[in-house]
Amino acid sequence: MKMHAIVFGMLAVALASSTAAGAESYPSHQVRVVVPYTAGGSADLLGRIVAQKLSEKYKQAFVVENRPGAGGHIGADFVAKAAPDGYTLVVGTIPIHSAYKLYPKLGYDPAKDLVAVSIIGEFPSLLIVNRDLPVKTVQDLVALSKKHPLFYGSAGVGSATHLGAALFNQVAGTTMQHVPYRGSSAAATDLMAGQIQVMFENLPTAVPLAQTGRARAIAVTSKERSPSLPDVPTVAESGEPDYSFTAWYTIAAPAGTPPAITQQLSRDIDQIVHSDALKAKWAEMGVTPVGGTVADNTAYIARQTELWTRIIQKLHITAE
Repeated sequence: MKMHAIVFGMLAVALASSTAAGAESYPSHQVRVVVPYTAGGSADLLGRIVAQKLSEKYKQAFVVENRPGAGGHIGADFVAKAAPDGYTLVVGTIPIHSAYKLYPKLGYDPAKDLVAVSIIGEFPSLLIVNRDLPVKTVQDLVALSKKHPLFYGSAGVGSATHLGAALFNQVAGTTMQHVPYRGSSAAATDLMAGQIQVMFENLPTAVPLAQTGRARAIAVTSKERSPSLPDVPTVAESGEPDYSFTAWYTIAAPAGTPPAITQQLSRDIDQIVHSDALKAKWAEMGVTPVGGTVADNTAYIARQTELWTRIIQKLHITAE
């Protein structure tokens, strides 16, 4: 019995030493960062910014790979089933972490199979319209939607751009019809061409459209005005006081990734997103950096999942 205890103790020490050594040498080779959406969208932009900074810090390549489809779940499923060694990460979103029950037949469980090592940041959406639409305010849009059919585009069913618009329909009493795309870039192209009239686009990708006059900014979806667009009012102050919406993105790893590695990534990404080097970039994009520990992120996502489960049920949103 005593010998068994000694052997067990030696194994435990060896395992702990191996894990620590693995973390000390991490990363020893290229890391794959999966963006589960098309190139050019907010997930892609933020994922590439963080991947570049991690590459610089670790002197190893963090390579972004786009794997879009099924509201982000094709890419997320791929990462959830990857080796839990820290060498395959995913840019997570509300649809992946907190609105996944829209897809009842997923081949993985985001709550159990992914761990959010960091929340990159939060940002509102920007309500934008085709520049030829006779709309300049939220109330103009509400009034027009009750006279003529209007169509809003999104990055796909269950995407943040879909959920934000569906919530607006419910709060404002409008009946704008949803047109899902395979990414925000395709939806924005059709918005500018007049194929659709409205988008609730994530601020990082919507700001350039508004600033260059390719679309008209009507309102931001946050409770307060965005420093990146100080002259654009909020939806709430524009006559819909019960409306607010904020999106967020994570860096997540497969469940079972050694805590030493997830904690290391958490610390380093927290430093990156709060660094002076990114302060101007975040301000320009309307991003509020978050960071946080694994425990912080797990609790945050649990609260968000409870919130979005209620909203999805109330709005009767489905992925069909």
